[in-house]
Amino acid sequence: MLSSWVIEKLEALRDEQILLVQDSLRLLPEADGTVHRFANEKGFTVIIASTNLVFRELFEKANASKETKKLLIIDRAPARRRAQASLTKAPPPFYPDILARTADTARIDISLRQFLIEKTGDPNWPQEANDPRFARLIMGSIDAVLKAHASLRVAHPTRFTDHDFKTIVAYSALGVPETAFKRPEARSYWRIALIGYPALEELDSLAPEVARSIRDELRSASAPFCWFADSPPEMIVRAFYLSTILSQHVAHWRLLLTSIDPDLKAFSEMDTSLIGEAAPELVSIDPLRAHHDLQDVESSLSKDALNLILLDQLKVTANGRFAEVIENEHYSVLIRSLALLVGLDSLLSDAPPLESHKKLEQVLFAETDGKKDLFIEQRRSPAWENLKAAYRLVRSIRDIRDALDVAAKNLSVKPTSELTFEWFRTLWNDRRVNRLEFYLSAVERLVLSMDFLPRPANELPPAFPAAQARIRERLSKLRDEIQRTLSALNVRFQELVAARYTSWVASDSSEVRLTSQFLRRCVKPNWDPQSEKAVVFVFDGMRYDIWDELVRPIFEDRMEIIADYPATSLLPSETHISRKAIFAGTFPDSFDTRRGEDGLLKEAMQREFGYAGDVEVVTPDGMGTGETVRYRAGNIDFYIFELCDKELHKIPVKSLPDGRCVPGRPLAFIYQQHIKDIIDTEVMAIIRGLTPNTKVFVVADHGFGAIGRERIRVDLPWLNEPNDCLYLNAWLRQSLASVGAPRKVRDNVLEFSVSDLRMPHSGEAVDRSTKQTWQKNFESIIFPKTGYALARPHANFNPDAYSHGGISIQEMLVPMLAMRVKTPEEGLVVLGSIAGPAELIEGEEAEFRMPIRLSESYKLRELRIEAQAVYQTKETTPAISPFIQYISSSGGEIVFRFVPDAADASDEERKTGIMERTLRISITYREGQRMVRKARSIKFSMRLNSEKIVRRVPAHLGKILGLTPRSMK
Repeated sequence: MLSSWVIEKLEALRDEQILLVQDSLRLLPEADGTVHRFANEKGFTVIIASTNLVFRELFEKANASKETKKLLIIDRAPARRRAQASLTKAPPPFYPDILARTADTARIDISLRQFLIEKTGDPNWPQEANDPRFARLIMGSIDAVLKAHASLRVAHPTRFTDHDFKTIVAYSALGVPETAFKRPEARSYWRIALIGYPALEELDSLAPEVARSIRDELRSASAPFCWFADSPPEMIVRAFYLSTILSQHVAHWRLLLTSIDPDLKAFSEMDTSLIGEAAPELVSIDPLRAHHDLQDVESSLSKDALNLILLDQLKVTANGRFAEVIENEHYSVLIRSLALLVGLDSLLSDAPPLESHKKLEQVLFAETDGKKDLFIEQRRSPAWENLKAAYRLVRSIRDIRDALDVAAKNLSVKPTSELTFEWFRTLWNDRRVNRLEFYLSAVERLVLSMDFLPRPANELPPAFPAAQARIRERLSKLRDEIQRTLSALNVRFQELVAARYTSWVASDSSEVRLTSQFLRRCVKPNWDPQSEKAVVFVFDGMRYDIWDELVRPIFEDRMEIIADYPATSLLPSETHISRKAIFAGTFPDSFDTRRGEDGLLKEAMQREFGYAGDVEVVTPDGMGTGETVRYRAGNIDFYIFELCDKELHKIPVKSLPDGRCVPGRPLAFIYQQHIKDIIDTEVMAIIRGLTPNTKVFVVADHGFGAIGRERIRVDLPWLNEPNDCLYLNAWLRQSLASVGAPRKVRDNVLEFSVSDLRMPHSGEAVDRSTKQTWQKNFESIIFPKTGYALARPHANFNPDAYSHGGISIQEMLVPMLAMRVKTPEEGLVVLGSIAGPAELIEGEEAEFRMPIRLSESYKLRELRIEAQAVYQTKETTPAISPFIQYISSSGGEIVFRFVPDAADASDEERKTGIMERTLRISITYREGQRMVRKARSIKFSMRLNSEKIVRRVPAHLGKILGLTPRSMK
């Protein structure tokens, strides 16, 4: 409000060459961007200083810059320092030379009194309004001050005494401006005593007569309010909220309160029913103050106190008691988080108490009436959110693992002749086994994060760090067990491929579609090229977990699925083979793999659809991040995205102290930071622009999988050249039988003739020394069995963590779908555009708002959504806490307030002085039996060291520069 008032005054003087603003009360916040944005728009260079040395340094820099056209000087020196010089304090800015060049009308003295006069139209505001002590209280409650003044005018139309002024300030600072000139009600006692107590102590010296009358009122109230009149407020507040927490769990909470802190005994005689009534009322009056007070109470609980509460009294580790503790706890995230840590530890044990976990799942995830009103649901805590996410993931992992174990047991007795592609696809997708590797990576990333415990381990009873250690150990064991089972699954899948792949290639199979058949067997049956618009999304490297977890929810919200085909990549599952086969519409032995995709697509469109026009290469809109190229052929557009093909290459494998080998970068980090970014921004931008009834087709060229660590040596004579051998496949001049390959090689690879795979029999190579081309001939291609990798001759054997080109269910199973774009109202939730600042300065709080409403057909019910926001690019940058919100038929807004972390800036951004980011806000909700995710994004920038805005960083230097050295005094 005050910033806007200042801008109004500056706006009238925007044509002046020099503007001088004296802000002796420091009413303009240091990180307020309003004035800086004004200066940037009007061509001013801003100088902010409170000492002469800093001012002169910045002024000289600005004066020397050719870009400086106009100056906006903000003098923040306190009035007392300007009026009275001191040898112990830095002198204020001194600028007679500038004053001589500045018109009197271009000098603005920010006066809080003048602001209040103009806002209220009352000229009787006293000079005390500019007293720094009163000004601090007024600025902290400016809206309340205006409201209290209005109450004065209702009670007394003309009177404005010094006592009235102090009454206005006092009751506004206490948060009850409506009772400034009448007797307080019960609700006002709660606000004054338990929320406004910090201001009450300050008023004892500022307005003692007003503070005295307030304390007299408190003495006549019931406990705990009467205690505030004469006792330290911090102890009373601590006693009240600690009593609130304890009384939820035990009847003897008074004894427990005294045991935790004997000093609180005097404040233990509160009525339990009053606590139950007052606590919800308090948090509804001022949730932020209640949150901070509860944080103070939680911080005051020592290691021994937590041990007494949770282990001795609540017995949170015994007989599944953690579920009851979490259900009963409505205020403390510390108590809840530690109980959930125990619950997660229990869930990972060999014999978890199932009834307790069933109850806990209801408490955590069920959408029950009244849950949204619990204050605990409004308190944001990274540790709680991480623990809750980890618990959800482990529940899912256990359920999927059970299904996998049953399937593996059945699979172990199936002969190869009974293996079917449908059986593997059903297990992989319908039973959600494809998610296991991603879920495991995600939960391990959470468990190893800094925000997994609600406080440092050394400040907790030993039982809780021990639980965290067991969780990590059990997760590691669980991952190893699941990987062994997945390997056994892949062994049998390789048997299926060895037995059936050549028949899939030889003729159209009802069992499966190959990527080379995408145009003919997926697009052609579902699209009329004469009358319908169509879009094809080709996702390079998208395996099924990415599709199901990240992409499908976005598509399904706006589209209905017409057909979902069982599909597999070609062998070898390489981009230059399988992706080009998508556009060629045939096998690689029928086209030149060196040709461009647009040329291959033109021939395929002519052959399959009778399209005789050109295939146009279209430049992507915007940055085109993640998008490699676009093609247009009449009524159909093709979008090719590299979701993770490049991102997943070159990830090294690192060895842990216990001997295990793990990827150098977690899979979950790549999915959640890189891939989700592309989907929410670039892919969503395309989807939002699609008109209703447009046909949409989705296909991936291949997936990716882990590379085995067991080495299989490939001899140089078997190859045309060493580069024909990769970790997951090798193109041989002759068959293994012809070259007399050792038994170890023959037993641990799968071999196909190039004819059976319909791969080219020959290819050109270039001799690097002579630059001459020569012909390579191929007879077969070999693929390592599960757990193995091929070793190139005379090359270092150091496989990356992931790749593709081999035979595994992760690499070969790919999405292949036909869809139709729905009309906008066919979705359950409608998101508006994000509104927020386009430019910030370092340290400024940003507020972004996204409107959300339910579509007409769903307006009779309330919807629970989970909102997330991401802007950071570095893994070490603290994340914005997600939260749960309930949306009613009247709609609402998703609001994120945060201060962007300048540590996220790259070295290059530091040099340029601008950090540019995209904020992505996504919501997740349940629609029927499926989870739907929607997202919006907005770009913003933050000035770090702008050439237009000259600022001293850090700001506290202004307090020390300019002091007289002690030896010279």
